[in-house]
Amino acid sequence: MFKLKFYRYVLLPLSLALLTACTAVPAPDSLSGATVAAHSGATPAAKMSAAPAWLQDAVEAEYANTVALRHYLHQHPELGNQEYATAQYIADFLSAQGIEVVKGTPHAPTAVIGILNPGKGHAVGLRADIDALPIKENTGLAYASNAQGTLFGKTTAVSHMCGHDAHMAMLLSAAKIMAQHRSEIDRTVVFVFQPAEEGDSIDDPYTLNTQKLSGANALVQDGLLKRYGIERMFGIHVMARQPSGKLLIAKGPTLNSVDAFLIKIEGVQAHGAMPWSGVDAALTASSLVLNLQQIVARNIDLTQGMGVITVGRLQAGETSNVMTGHAELEGTIRSNNADIRKLLLQRIPQVADGTATAYGAKAYSRIIEIYPVTYNDPDLAAATVRSLQSWGLNAVESTWNPGASEDFSFFAQQVPGVFMFLGVDAPGVHQAANNHSDKFVIDDAALKAGVRAHIAAVMQD
Repeated sequence: MFKLKFYRYVLLPLSLALLTACTAVPAPDSLSGATVAAHSGATPAAKMSAAPAWLQDAVEAEYANTVALRHYLHQHPELGNQEYATAQYIADFLSAQGIEVVKGTPHAPTAVIGILNPGKGHAVGLRADIDALPIKENTGLAYASNAQGTLFGKTTAVSHMCGHDAHMAMLLSAAKIMAQHRSEIDRTVVFVFQPAEEGDSIDDPYTLNTQKLSGANALVQDGLLKRYGIERMFGIHVMARQPSGKLLIAKGPTLNSVDAFLIKIEGVQAHGAMPWSGVDAALTASSLVLNLQQIVARNIDLTQGMGVITVGRLQAGETSNVMTGHAELEGTIRSNNADIRKLLLQRIPQVADGTATAYGAKAYSRIIEIYPVTYNDPDLAAATVRSLQSWGLNAVESTWNPGASEDFSFFAQQVPGVFMFLGVDAPGVHQAANNHSDKFVIDDAALKAGVRAHIAAVMQD
């Protein structure tokens, strides 16, 4: 995701390198042998009157392949903007279904776009993110990742600990089923397999003079929505701590914005026994940590939304008897309101400068703007819940915001969008490991609900 994120390796540009030992790739459309779980996340057939007659059998027939797709992709993760093998695999799969495929855009070369029913118009976009995280997996699963990649030039373990493998598998299976029934779909469908949702993994943003286009923002800026006439966008994200197969859809703010800051404090180094002869950067930085919290406490109208400023890293000093002249603070900024976000981004450098001046030091602030608030169109969200329910899915309107962030927000800024959460906790599981944990596990039975939800989103009025 997602951005339950933000340590520097996740929210900021991440990159991806496929494990070189990952060979023996199964044919994209001939995967089989997955164990089919008994529970599907769907409600009884009697409540499925609005769904086409072929849907149930089609999803069931494809289920083993959906699971095998996920397991294969899980074992072959790649970091953001380095998803070369993943992109080729997706492209081959879509082409095998007779779906038109476009590989890459100027600022998202590993993106894969599939177009079903080109020319019909009133296009609907379905998005799945394809990148993984720089995390060593510790699930003990038979299909666990042992992959390695490079993050900002350094070797790291790589794994799908946010569920993007499930997102790809669900959308690929939904695309296959819709391709088999394309004559019954009265519009164009654009399958968007997007790189770098967790961020670019090639360039450290703090080393760049100009912020790099990446992920969903890159696709928007490259004209994806206009090129294909996309009128609505939908996305699904699997989530721990929710029952398998349950779909939660909010109206309005759905996930928080996320931004980052790096503040350098320059004082004057001095002997620890003679602090009056220098300017204490550690003391200045410590006061700044407290003062940043006053922005939320005293500047934010909390009746309009929430704001969070977290200093995740504070480094200062070299030894005990030297008063340091240098300190660094690095942190994350979150909000569920665009105006509050704007105020936080404005006030942080001001407070840093003021605090530093009060102590005789200087502050140098760098703000990295990452993702806006993810906002679901209220009318489309309500209609989607009703549609999913009429298709027999366990879908509910929800006010739950897990506190994370997502670059699906860039799509939803341009056209009406709906971002859904799909529960993946198997029955009987309690306090499951959250997304971005090295022990995050998905109940494969939930995948059926995701496949059905993609198709329902496209075929609703």
